Amino acid sequence: MTLYNTVSNSNNSVKQQLQQTNNIVKDNITEDSNDPMTNSSNHEIDYYDLGIIIKLVQSKNFNNQDSKQVEEVEDEIKKITKNINDEVFYPFNNTQYQNELRYLNSKININSKYDNNLAVSRDMLKISILENRKNFADTINSIIDGKNSFKDKKYFVTLLKEQIKRLKKIDIKPFEKEYNEVITQTDPITTAFKDSFITLKSQLKAHSIIYNYLKTNMNEYRPSNFILDDLSLKYVIKKIDSNKYIKHVSETLDYYFHISIGKIVILLIILFIFMIINKKILPFLTKLFNKKLSKKIKTLNISILDIIPDSFRITMSLIIYLFSIQVSLILLIEDANLINKLIPWFNTTYLALFSFMFYRILTNYINESSDKIFNQYPNMRKEMVDFILRIIKILILIFVLLFLLVQLGFDIKAIIASLGIGGIAVALAAKDTLSNFFGSLNIITDNSFSQGDWIKAGNVEGTVVDIRMRTTRIRTFDNGMITIPNAELANLAILNWSKRVIGRRIKMIINITYDSKMSDIQNLVVDIRDMLQNHSEIATSKLHIDKKPYLLKKEDLIGIKNNLLVYIDEYSSSSIDILVYCFSRSPNWEDWLETKQDVIVQISKLVEKNNCKFAFPTQTIYIEKE
Repeated sequence: MTLYNTVSNSNNSVKQQLQQTNNIVKDNITEDSNDPMTNSSNHEIDYYDLGIIIKLVQSKNFNNQDSKQVEEVEDEIKKITKNINDEVFYPFNNTQYQNELRYLNSKININSKYDNNLAVSRDMLKISILENRKNFADTINSIIDGKNSFKDKKYFVTLLKEQIKRLKKIDIKPFEKEYNEVITQTDPITTAFKDSFITLKSQLKAHSIIYNYLKTNMNEYRPSNFILDDLSLKYVIKKIDSNKYIKHVSETLDYYFHISIGKIVILLIILFIFMIINKKILPFLTKLFNKKLSKKIKTLNISILDIIPDSFRITMSLIIYLFSIQVSLILLIEDANLINKLIPWFNTTYLALFSFMFYRILTNYINESSDKIFNQYPNMRKEMVDFILRIIKILILIFVLLFLLVQLGFDIKAIIASLGIGGIAVALAAKDTLSNFFGSLNIITDNSFSQGDWIKAGNVEGTVVDIRMRTTRIRTFDNGMITIPNAELANLAILNWSKRVIGRRIKMIINITYDSKMSDIQNLVVDIRDMLQNHSEIATSKLHIDKKPYLLKKEDLIGIKNNLLVYIDEYSSSSIDILVYCFSRSPNWEDWLETKQDVIVQISKLVEKNNCKFAFPTQTIYIEKE
């Protein structure tokens, strides 16, 4: 900071510009406050009122360590620790803070322009006071958040040490010299400067006392935790390294390789313990778990063990080994800041593994109980369930990513707010992906085809494998795989051969020779019609179809065909043709082939029975003699 040696009075132009600045902020800020720590509303300062502490440290006798004053300060700090335990967050208005900074910076620019050095110093002191207040609020709120997030003691120690270090870097000596020069003056600007200097000096001392107290007396708001606080292993390491037989070896290893005998012993013990847990205890618990849960779920007739995925044990093993790595790193790494940077990644990995287990259990449950569920709810579509599972997977990934960002200290609200602007750019860049996504929604909601359906779309024909969020995969009849973007598929005319409940067409022309009697041919037609009417695999009018009135014709809606036509059709060039037109009951291709084969065999017998013969393509040539 620049040391200003002279003080000049504000001229008329300075006053005018300051007045304009005051009008801009509309009197939201009090220009000369003796204690900017109390610039909030009355109900806010009731929680963290530092006024008494500041007054005590301003006392001339405080530096003499007066026992009564020290006790009074401790009583006030204990009120702060009580608020921390009660999770009372420090009320800080960030908008007001930004307004105050803009206002003070505007005043500094104006006063600097007219060499009003004392006014500049006054406002620089106020900015420092405001920044200290904000840091104090952030520190208190971070401590409360750390308690709720079960942070280890290193987190709190590092947080408080950084604040103490920051306070020590604030140099008020230039202002102190200026303060001594104008101490006898009583004009308004000088008075405001002196008040700001005294407030900042007292604030620095008060904050330093509070931070040191919170660091020293951490157990008052954050009790020691055996698991979180390094499992008390560092104490054991120190005991091992202090042994007179290995002390020198440990010191040598620690100097050159930053690892001691005690750490090596503890790491080996940790590795051995977790190997025992994974190889012996976990399988034992699994068997015990299997016995307890081997009973069938009555409503679904499936075992709970069928729902629990095989990867459950693998995931638990990974979690156990991950925890052992975390404990080992805490022992090896001395830098608390580095450990605090690693912990969010460990926490996120734990969450990802547990989320993966949840997703596998959910999918296994649906797969094992799918037949019963879909039989009970015939209108439920497998594609819709599969689509929802895919969305759940994406939501889990997003949740894990957001959790990681929170752990790393990012402001999620700011990120979400930025998506409003960035979303436009993302939407433009991912235009094809979004169109394919909405295409998949159109396909699923329109119900034009389902998994396993035989469809023909454009030049592609085959069986639908699955409908994904971006593409649909089709297996062709020569066993090839074709992937089509859903946006393209949704705009094609789709021929679905599987959307039929009853009826696959059988159509044939029976050629009878011209030398057959017409009466025999007529009898043949009647016999064929009777045979088809009584055939168990041919769809006829005898089928029971719901005749209730519907807005759409139900036979066409669900796919029922039972037409049966047998007629003498035409005189062809070498035969009398009989048209046979009917539908098999089953739309299945193999069943259709068997039915068609049986119909052909039965027709052959009926042709022979009625003294008719199948015609072959023949041609008669007449030659005239001249």
